[in-house]
Amino acid sequence: MADKEEKTKEQTEAAEAEAAQSETIEEVEAEEAALEEEAEGAEAEPAEKKAAAGKKAAKAETKPKARKKAAKKAKKTVREKAPVTVPEVNTLTAKDAGLNPKVFEVEPKVGVMHEVVRAEMASLRRGTASSKNRGEVRGGGKKPWRQKGTGRARAGSSRIPHWTGGGITFGPTPRDYNFKVNRKVRSKALWMALSARAREGGLKIVDRLVFEEPKTAAAEAVLDNLDVNYPLLVLVGDEDKNAIPSFRNLLSVEVTDTTDLLVSDVLEAHMVLASKEAIEQLNRMGEAR
Repeated sequence: MADKEEKTKEQTEAAEAEAAQSETIEEVEAEEAALEEEAEGAEAEPAEKKAAAGKKAAKAETKPKARKKAAKKAKKTVREKAPVTVPEVNTLTAKDAGLNPKVFEVEPKVGVMHEVVRAEMASLRRGTASSKNRGEVRGGGKKPWRQKGTGRARAGSSRIPHWTGGGITFGPTPRDYNFKVNRKVRSKALWMALSARAREGGLKIVDRLVFEEPKTAAAEAVLDNLDVNYPLLVLVGDEDKNAIPSFRNLLSVEVTDTTDLLVSDVLEAHMVLASKEAIEQLNRMGEAR
């Protein structure tokens, strides 16, 4: 009986030890699981913070890029152009314009026109080219060496023309290139040039060139509607004030009024486009002279 009791005691003690061990193992596993969860949460928090910081940085980087893209799109967008008012221009014949034969039927003489064109070109020269002779160059007041006994060539100044730093012989000096041409000869040459263009068919007359405002697009539209040759000279009257700033920016187009008209302007152009008012002013100038 004693042996049985001892066995039962041993069995109960072993069962209790196993139960205690299982409890301790479960507690340790629970503690380890809690520690792992805490570690995972601690790792997840900085990862989320990093992700949020990365998103903010990406937004900060994309803001200037988006602005640049928006600016480029704004530049590319075509602005709506304001409607251009093109004046109505009708061509006139020589009979309708009433060309004065003293102005537009003069026999051309090459010598007269050549002299006047030379005078016009000379008047455009500034004549500011300048150089200094040996008397104007700085230095050279003392004789470089004595006259005799040195074995070298005699020299009286270190600014003689054939020395370095010396003056210029027969160099350019400021001057006026203008030369006189009689007033009647100038007028005659201008009538000859206009007559030559009218005889060749290079004179086109329109009723008017009145623009509401200075507008290059309107002037270009007017020339597109007319059959003109380039280079072109546009001759306007006193009332066509907005025509000069409208035509002056066009390529191969020169524009002037009757008071500033030159013989060279007429000869350089293949065609002259003139308003009726400009023709009337030229007719009056021909009658006065």
